[in-house]
Amino acid sequence: MRTRSEIKKDAKSKLNAYWHVPVLTVLIVYLLEALILGALNDSMLSSVFQIIITTIASVFTTMLFLNIAKNDEFEKVEFSWMKVSSMQLLKCIVYTLLLSLATAMIQYITVLSSVLLSAIASIFVLVVEVYLSFSLLIILDTDAPIIDAAKQSINLVEGNFWKIIVFGLSFVGWFILGIIPVCLGLLWVLPYMGISFANYYLELKSNKPII
Repeated sequence: MRTRSEIKKDAKSKLNAYWHVPVLTVLIVYLLEALILGALNDSMLSSVFQIIITTIASVFTTMLFLNIAKNDEFEKVEFSWMKVSSMQLLKCIVYTLLLSLATAMIQYITVLSSVLLSAIASIFVLVVEVYLSFSLLIILDTDAPIIDAAKQSINLVEGNFWKIIVFGLSFVGWFILGIIPVCLGLLWVLPYMGISFANYYLELKSNKPII
């Protein structure tokens, strides 16, 4: 299996080869997302719409990053690489809503409890999110059912939990640098992070049997 630095280096080279497509995509998607979310009022129904809108934006950008990560021949990147089926999109939305609902319920219950219990619940939620972190990529890559995608994500993370935590933390410096120039740097940093994470998924998938 390749090292963390090798996975990130490969992602960076693939991004730099055709950077204008992912960078422009991130700009357009997040501008549209900001406009739509800004028009919504603060209510429970609006919160649901916000999750759905954010998920839709994430699905299309994640599909683009996944296809770029697979682009070992350095073919010209096209906007069509964002295309997802209606069923994949629906599964991603349902999955995200269920996960958000479960997380919100845990946080609501524990906020009424002791500080210690709230801290334990927060750690539990973080652990669950890490173990399920590849679920959307698996749905987009294999069109697996939601339950199967969750099981496969848990299987990939098993034995790699702390490595994935360290991998995520390795982008903190890049994220801070991206924020400094009026957040414009994030237009490059976010695709770099997304492609790197997709690269990590493909690396784990190729080295560990999928259940």
